[in-house]
Amino acid sequence: MTASTAFSIASESPYTVAAGRDIAAMGGNAVDIAVGSALAATVSEALMCSLGGSAFIAIKLPGKAPELIDGADAMPSVPNSELQRAQAGLKRATIPYGDGITVNVGHGSVAVPGMLRALELAWRRHGSLPWKELLVPAVALAKSGCTASHTLVKWLALAGHAVFFDQQESREAFFPDGENPLSDGDFYRMPHLDSSLELIGLEGADALYRGDLGQALAREIGDNGGYVTMADLAAYRAEVREPITLRSYGFDLALNPPPSIGGAMVGSMVQLFDAMWHERMTEAEKIQLIARIQRMMFSLRESEGGANWNAARASLILEKPWLQHFFEKTLSPNTMHLSSATADGSAVAITMSNGYGSGISIPGTGIPTNNSLGEPELNPTGCFRIPPGGRLVSNMSPTLAWHENGTTLAMGSPGASRITTTIFQGWRRFAFDQLGFEQMVSAPRLHVEHIGGEFVLQHEPGIDVSLAAREFKLRPFADRDMYFGALNVAGCDANGNLHALADDRRHGACFITS
Repeated sequence: MTASTAFSIASESPYTVAAGRDIAAMGGNAVDIAVGSALAATVSEALMCSLGGSAFIAIKLPGKAPELIDGADAMPSVPNSELQRAQAGLKRATIPYGDGITVNVGHGSVAVPGMLRALELAWRRHGSLPWKELLVPAVALAKSGCTASHTLVKWLALAGHAVFFDQQESREAFFPDGENPLSDGDFYRMPHLDSSLELIGLEGADALYRGDLGQALAREIGDNGGYVTMADLAAYRAEVREPITLRSYGFDLALNPPPSIGGAMVGSMVQLFDAMWHERMTEAEKIQLIARIQRMMFSLRESEGGANWNAARASLILEKPWLQHFFEKTLSPNTMHLSSATADGSAVAITMSNGYGSGISIPGTGIPTNNSLGEPELNPTGCFRIPPGGRLVSNMSPTLAWHENGTTLAMGSPGASRITTTIFQGWRRFAFDQLGFEQMVSAPRLHVEHIGGEFVLQHEPGIDVSLAAREFKLRPFADRDMYFGALNVAGCDANGNLHALADDRRHGACFITS
């Protein structure tokens, strides 16, 4: 009989966590558990992540250097003759999220998805179970269906009619009576998704990138004014990258490298806070500094987020003197994350995204698609300016931390522009304030955003804004809110004890082997 693997996991759905338990019971290792859980999340956390979206996977195994597997969405080959009309093919959708956001959706917003290639590559490099076995929990869940999570219900309440109602396939999946979106407690089952997952179990990722699922995707997108073709899908490759690494408070951190921008943003905030923090600071002074750093990050993100973003630029902006100089100059979505760890010291962090969702599900497959070509945050210099096959800039940053005393930590968050600020604030609580795994997740957060021509400090209750109020417009939230991300953390402490904490700002679920 195969021995079950001791592990911990934190994600946003109990169904995702249960899939991890099933894989652990089969004797799967840390990567098997994370990949199998992520595949199940495409069922239980539909719209937050999807086989039609993106993923970044950070892996740290005992005695080995960390690595990052890049499954970012990619730019399709848009003919030059189409570029002038490309943006006209997008539908604008205004969503009352936070202080309101406007995104572009529809067939023309769909980029080449990378998630499935990334999961398969992680398994090929480090998995121990047969690929088909990793699909077993996901297939079973897709066959049985599940209860809609609070996060899915809340997102459909905000964006349902604006984004997911127009297309019949999407409407049938998320509007059970044809008019009203799923509500709390509703049971739902994505039509055809079980068959798609079974095919992926047999054919691997090729089912989507070279096979029948890809044909269905290319046909739906191409026949309706979009740009993803079978050639784009066949050309897609997940990439293994060396993470950005830095030291902070005795820990080594591994962050998502270029062409993603999220890791460099997290690292820059950590480095700058490290340079300017001192033990005598009051909480109000710390909050003022964090708000100023976040304001600086907005300017930095705008200036660095173009298609020429690269490793050399990332190295520069991670230098503390450069950051302090930039700091002085600038004083004037739908994502999910799972973290897992095993008792041998392995840690895996996976952040997956479907963007805000294109509102397009591929007929006959049950696969919703991304809107990465329509997200202003991912296209700061304008849509359709990235060369064919190029990675879209991403805020996602699954993060790993480890200490010579044996402590390991996997963490990350969904939340579009709040991803990096959430991870940074979690690390501040854990390393600088020396709070535990649980407290680093539950502590109140703030986020600075440029709204209506001014910088607004949005914050949860419990944030001391007495000093920051002198230079920021304040936007208090009445309670802790999913707008401020969902920091999901799993790890092992210096005594070998496993930990996991799922952020209840979203649905939240975790498990620790007893």
